[in-house]
Amino acid sequence: MRKSQQLQFEIFKSINTIGKGFGGAGLKGNPKEKRPFSSKHLIHVILKSSKAKGANSFLAPRNAKRVHQAVRSMGRKTGVEIRDYVNVGNHLHLLIKSHHRLCVTRFLRAIAGLIPRLVLGCEKGRPLGEAFWDGRPYSKILAGGLRPLKVIKSYFAKNRRQGFWSPDKKASWPMHGFSQRVPDG
Repeated sequence: MRKSQQLQFEIFKSINTIGKGFGGAGLKGNPKEKRPFSSKHLIHVILKSSKAKGANSFLAPRNAKRVHQAVRSMGRKTGVEIRDYVNVGNHLHLLIKSHHRLCVTRFLRAIAGLIPRLVLGCEKGRPLGEAFWDGRPYSKILAGGLRPLKVIKSYFAKNRRQGFWSPDKKASWPMHGFSQRVPDG
C-alpha cells in the first residue's frame, strides 16, 4: 500500500535531516543540497587529511599549538562556539554550535584554508598543487537528547587517547603541557 502524500511536507523533510551526516570523502562533486544545520543542537565536524603524516601531522610539535590556536581564533572571529576539540594527527574532531548557518560555513571555509597553510607552508602565490583534505568536512547534527551527547563524548575521549605524535612510528608520546580541550569563553 502506498504512503499518503502528507508525509512529504517541508517540515518532515527538515526533521529527517537532523542526525544524518553530510560531507566526507564519500561526497564527490558539487553537493545537491545544503549542509544540514540546527541552531539548537551541537554539530560534530570532522576534517581529515591523508597528507598530515610525519612532520606534517597536526600533532607534530611545530603544528599542534598553531592548529589549536587557528581553530580557536577562527571560532571567535566567525561566531562559532567550539564546545570540544580533538586533534588526532591526521584528522580533527570538533563539536561546535552556532546561531547561524552562515557562521558555520565561514568557519569551515576558513579553517579548511588556514590549516594547510600553517602545516605545509603554502601561500596564495605558492599553492600545494593538489588537494590537502580527503574530502569535504563531514558534519552531523547531534539531536535526540543526552544519549548522542554521551556517545560523542566517549568517542572524543577515545580519539584523545589515540592522539599521539610519533616521527618514526616506533615511539609515541602525549603532548605534555598542551590541553586539547578548548576552554569555554
